[in-house]
Amino acid sequence: MRTDVALNAFLAAVEQGDPECARAWEEWSTREGRETYAYLTKDELLTEFAVTSARANPARPTVLLPSCADDIVVRQRHYYNRYLTKRLANPLPDAKQLVLFRNIPVPDSRILPEALAGVRESLSKHDLARVYVALTPGRG
Repeated sequence: MRTDVALNAFLAAVEQGDPECARAWEEWSTREGRETYAYLTKDELLTEFAVTSARANPARPTVLLPSCADDIVVRQRHYYNRYLTKRLANPLPDAKQLVLFRNIPVPDSRILPEALAGVRESLSKHDLARVYVALTPGRG
């Protein structure tokens, strides 16, 4: 909770033109590039992006999905897992999940099936069903 408060205060200071905070923000932005961090499982991440994007604009339906299975990469962080094992009694394994999303038109009968086939192994049956329902509104 305190981290959220501190982060919000820092971002407010950046927006208000605080030079020290603005410099720190610029350094972070340059170092991290255009990555977006989300603390979700691979299944949760793919499902939330797909469902939310599919429902966003019914007049022009698109969905954010990786276009193929190779656009989903999990990099194990063995060094960090060793550290966690030394510090915690029962740590969860840590890995960096990298996903390249593409904005796919829902009516695209060539690309959309390929994308769905690519994410099938990364989604639970329940979440795959949620994605299909989001892609076919009114057919349920």
